[in-house]
Amino acid sequence: MMENKKKPNILIFMTDQHRYEALGCHGNKVVKTPNIDSLAAGGVDFQRTYSQSALCMPSRVTLLTGQYLHTHGIMTNCNSVDVSSLTTLPNFLKNNHNYQTATVGKTHSGHCDDMGFEYSRICAGGNDGEQNDYHEYLKKHGFGDNGWYNDTHVKEYDAYVSNIPYKHSVEAWTGDETIKYLEQADRNKPFFLWSTFERPHPPTCVPDDNPFPYNPDDIELPPYDEKWYNKPDVKRPGCENMWNVFQTGEKKLRQAIANYYSLVSMIDDQIGRIMKQLEKMGELENTIIVFTADHGDFCGEYGQFGKNLSTFDVLHHIPLIFYWKGKTGKEQIHELTEMVDVMPAILELCGIECPDTVQGQSLASAVTGSGMRCGKPWDAKQAVFFETPFVKTVRTKTHKLSICWKEQISWGQLYDLDADRKELNNLYDNPVYAHIQRDLEIRLLRWYIQTEQPQVHGAGKDETCPPWRWYAGKI
Repeated sequence: MMENKKKPNILIFMTDQHRYEALGCHGNKVVKTPNIDSLAAGGVDFQRTYSQSALCMPSRVTLLTGQYLHTHGIMTNCNSVDVSSLTTLPNFLKNNHNYQTATVGKTHSGHCDDMGFEYSRICAGGNDGEQNDYHEYLKKHGFGDNGWYNDTHVKEYDAYVSNIPYKHSVEAWTGDETIKYLEQADRNKPFFLWSTFERPHPPTCVPDDNPFPYNPDDIELPPYDEKWYNKPDVKRPGCENMWNVFQTGEKKLRQAIANYYSLVSMIDDQIGRIMKQLEKMGELENTIIVFTADHGDFCGEYGQFGKNLSTFDVLHHIPLIFYWKGKTGKEQIHELTEMVDVMPAILELCGIECPDTVQGQSLASAVTGSGMRCGKPWDAKQAVFFETPFVKTVRTKTHKLSICWKEQISWGQLYDLDADRKELNNLYDNPVYAHIQRDLEIRLLRWYIQTEQPQVHGAGKDETCPPWRWYAGKI
């Protein structure tokens, strides 16, 4: 098969709200993830990758465009947005390199047709006019109109047992539908497939026949105290919408985390099934496989469960694993990387020139090991960036700075991450750290100026663009 294909297949596994530490390969002693661990052991496991947003849609659009939020324009979760003007990975591969393009699972990134997907089976995140295929599946099997969202148990963020058995769960459905696509794909053309699991995002419900149960008593909660809750609301936005141990109690929080781990193991089980299908088809050695998540979860940190719009590492630190049998290195990379870097890395691994619209930095030489010399990494980043409306953040290996400006509200947060991993001691405007604050402010300003993409009217085609700059109408 491979000699007939000019390009390799691409398979991206994505989970939703998946904390970096919630994998066996990342040191978690409770949750079992043998299939993802196998990808990490046989590939390159990036240890310090950060999502550009702690919200689903902005992060997912970043994955598929290689652009920062203020460039692609999607800052919040929306029911439907126009993404037809964006240069997306599936559209680029379909239109320029003869790829089949498909997505299965939670999309939440704009209309599938606009994003460039020829084939789609959606379980969540659909847009106006798009059918939720999983809900139709549940109705067909007698489980009601809205799946687990219509379970008459408790709130969405509660932990409970669903009346939907494992074989009909959204995890099993996503695995089944991914395998169905692989079975019917044209073997003479390469495919780009985004297999995107809706959970462990809440609802944190498990099936009655849960094949991967975890004992809540085995869950060790991270230390927590009231100090985090003493921060002004604007510095931890949305936190009152999530669980916290002071309201639910430790027993309930442990149960939520135990269910969360069960969902992770169910996803891992389905990834194992999909990998076996690739091997059965003889396509495994010709498929670049990426495992990642759109953002993280508190998962007990600060006594919290869920997410919010804050800038804490636990919500932005995500897993990122590249596996290409026989072609990737086998190591852990501890340099800083970002979600924007995934698209250019995939394209370079495929031998495809990256479009000018992409703002990320390719990781391909780190993935193949060709950029490693004498134990030193490729030209790694010194800082990563993430953002929400009116808030911009820069993070180095040792420090983090966040700046907010909205109407008459402004604030800054500066943390020494070596001394204060939980980001509780704000050093902003502390004279001892003035030189660090200034350095990070310059980095943040430089990043924003370099990645600004104005709708050029006056300069137009007469503007001379540096290599990192593009503008609407240039391509």
